[in-house]
Amino acid sequence: MAESLGNVFETVIESLQAICEQLKGGEGVDKSRSDFCLDNFWLKMRVATKSISNEVTKLCLAFSKPPFPKVKDTHEMLRMLETAYLDLISTFYSLPKNCGLILRKEVNMAVLQVIESLISVVTSLKEKGDRAQKDRLKLTGCVWDACEAIEGLPQNNLQVTCKIVQKEEALVVDALQEIEEEVSTDGTSHRLRDEEEDEEEDNSQTWSNQDRELLFPCMGLVKTARSCLKRIGVVLRTKGKCDTEEQISQLDDLVSKVEEISPAVDDLVSCMYPPMNKDAVRSAVLVLKTKTEELLHIVKQSHYVTDEDNSWIDFLLKAVDHNNNKLQPLFSS
Repeated sequence: MAESLGNVFETVIESLQAICEQLKGGEGVDKSRSDFCLDNFWLKMRVATKSISNEVTKLCLAFSKPPFPKVKDTHEMLRMLETAYLDLISTFYSLPKNCGLILRKEVNMAVLQVIESLISVVTSLKEKGDRAQKDRLKLTGCVWDACEAIEGLPQNNLQVTCKIVQKEEALVVDALQEIEEEVSTDGTSHRLRDEEEDEEEDNSQTWSNQDRELLFPCMGLVKTARSCLKRIGVVLRTKGKCDTEEQISQLDDLVSKVEEISPAVDDLVSCMYPPMNKDAVRSAVLVLKTKTEELLHIVKQSHYVTDEDNSWIDFLLKAVDHNNNKLQPLFSS
């Protein structure tokens, strides 16, 4: 009987693992439909996640203490759970790509989190002992959290784009604040971190006068990148739309460029710590300059900017050039 019960759980685990791999592997077949309704999609997603939460709760309560359910009863409960998570998967794959690739990616990751949390719970149900039962309460909570997270997702491609721009701006702000703090302490905090990692190595070096000449134009370039993201966030919130496929596609293109900024900033900032490697800084400056310019040019041609926005776009393009022009002679000296 115990072996048969184990097999029942194993079948569900294998089904969930196959779905998990499918979600990780790609976007699936595009089911674009002219009659697709985003509001109905989210309603179905909420119904499916509430059903999953309910069925998982029933299962875990049934196995919280002896006597445990028999194979037939367990099989029926698992069948109800399977119906719920298959509804969730089916609903996700009904979301057309023309609603936005970024939106699909966001929903994909959230659905994947639900499926992975289900795998953990069902695996714990298969196991016996006090430890498995104690862990199960926490794992069940993870399922609830994953299901609730889907209810809190951005509802369209514009909302998810605004969220990503805000997140990327925050990452750039963190990197900028870190290097500004380093400058204010004259490299001391970085030196202390190095000494903690290797007490025998002499890391007493701070910035040379030549390094200091590079510091502020580099920080100026980072500040310009941050200003770009801040300005883009504002125009998206006030003028952004996702009513047409072209508008949605422009938002997808924007995100692909926005997500290149914070890694480029991180690379530059990491090169700026003492002792400074001038060649590495030169390379990182070129990358950030290029990425920032590309971002501004794509913004300039998008639906969410008007003629009055050209002034700040041009100003930021000039700011990129200004900082770069100050840096180039210093690299040659």
